[in-house]
Amino acid sequence: GTAPIAALPLLTIKALGTSWVQVTDANGVQQLHKTVQAGEVLSVAGELPLSVVLGRADAVEVSVRNQALNLRDVSKNNVARFEVK
Repeated sequence: GTAPIAALPLLTIKALGTSWVQVTDANGVQQLHKTVQAGEVLSVAGELPLSVVLGRADAVEVSVRNQALNLRDVSKNNVARFEVK
């Protein structure tokens, strides 16, 4: 179905530099798997929970339902892994 226009984007990824992004939904479907360049903004949706992996976590800003996510809390060796539930 179509989401109401008022719905916040579930997951927004804004690239500050070159990074790669992989998002897999609850069904194992890859919603996104690409290299992003500075200035790109991606909105991702899919069956929850979404499993997200970000390479070069310092080169991206992420918000979940319009709330900024602190990637430092979920990063190791500058790769961020987290779930959107």
